[in-house]
Amino acid sequence: MSAPFEALIGHDDVKKILMSALDSDKIGHAYIFCGPSGVGRQTAAACFAKAAVGSSKNSDPDIITVSNEWSGAVSKTNTIVAETVNEMRKDIYIKPYGGGRKFYIVPEGDTMNAASQNKLLKVFEEPPDYCTIILLAENLSRFLPTILSRATVIRFMPLPIDTVAEYLMSRFGIEADDARAKAAISGGRIGAALELIDDPEPERLRRGLMDGLLSMTENNNKNMILFSKFLKTEKNGTDFIFSALKSLLDDLVRIKLGLENTVNKDMEKELAELSKSVTERGAARMLDAAVKYERIHKTNANFRMTMFCMACELWEDIHGRNYRSTI
Repeated sequence: MSAPFEALIGHDDVKKILMSALDSDKIGHAYIFCGPSGVGRQTAAACFAKAAVGSSKNSDPDIITVSNEWSGAVSKTNTIVAETVNEMRKDIYIKPYGGGRKFYIVPEGDTMNAASQNKLLKVFEEPPDYCTIILLAENLSRFLPTILSRATVIRFMPLPIDTVAEYLMSRFGIEADDARAKAAISGGRIGAALELIDDPEPERLRRGLMDGLLSMTENNNKNMILFSKFLKTEKNGTDFIFSALKSLLDDLVRIKLGLENTVNKDMEKELAELSKSVTERGAARMLDAAVKYERIHKTNANFRMTMFCMACELWEDIHGRNYRSTI
């Protein structure tokens, strides 16, 4: 793929769309790069902006990353507040320093409330010729229809596990089994995989999950309570917990079905031991439960109750109970 996007791993379809816009000099005024965090949206936006502006610098005055910190606005969260949108609107009408184009990259773009989006709508309707705004988002449904209708939506899908693993091996010299485990746990997101390299916290959580699942094979529901307590105390690592748990349980299903290519090679002995206490149907239900409670968690349900109920269902699936916990 062309040089401007060398830093972006995979996403060939996205590269073709953006290269076509560059080659034809038909760059839009508004884009929404939609996909899960860490999948490559910000890298793509930076590559696209640098190529359009004609810059090789890491920092260019015509490429602005919009945040509350940039605008001087005070916010306790990453939510883009109205003051930041107002500051961006004023800055947009200042012509580019380089005389060509000017880019605004907005991480957390889908955190803008309706009032902030309406403030931005004026620019979307009558943008200066030199201005391009790229909103990075995980959830398109958070945007007003008037914003969506005036922006080009480009979707970023998780990369194949092998693509991420190969990148980790070639770039950082990580062993094949470890690289594949990190790639799988990342959910095919390069950014998330990179965070796993030097941070010991993810491995601690993964070990805690494996130990907790094994402990629940004993016929003592006290271990289920202890596992639920472990889950409830790890609120800051929830996204990783669900990703790692699904990876472990997917491997458990594979082992029960006699399939190869498990991801968590370093925990194969523990998974084989766990598989002795679970039926094929039980293993499949455990994976279903993890998927279900991840979805419930994303609806902003009570965190502690969500984790407790998930631990209950996993316990039930291990022990073959004929009833299900509900939340």
